[in-house]
Amino acid sequence: MVKDPPSRKATEGKEGGEKMADLQVQKKDGRLEAFDRSKILNGLIKSGASATEAESVTSQVENWASTAAVNNVIKTADIRTKVLELLRSVNPTVTASFEAYRKPV
Repeated sequence: MVKDPPSRKATEGKEGGEKMADLQVQKKDGRLEAFDRSKILNGLIKSGASATEAESVTSQVENWASTAAVNNVIKTADIRTKVLELLRSVNPTVTASFEAYRKPV
């Protein structure tokens, strides 16, 4: 039996698609969803980061997440902690804004 090739979106990196192949994010309620870099990027921009700052932090988080994941799963809390850590060194003012934002459950 011949398998269909993976979808282009699932295999593309930041240049094309928004999702990293196979990496899953475990939400607070335990659900899993595909890693979506645009959520980090958009959150940073909404918090006041420049496009350059947001892209830099997002790329670093993306690289970190691919190695920090256990069985291709990473928790949202761990991603948030890493974003704050990286953002603090790039733009402390935006860090306070990003940190203050909590998504309602």
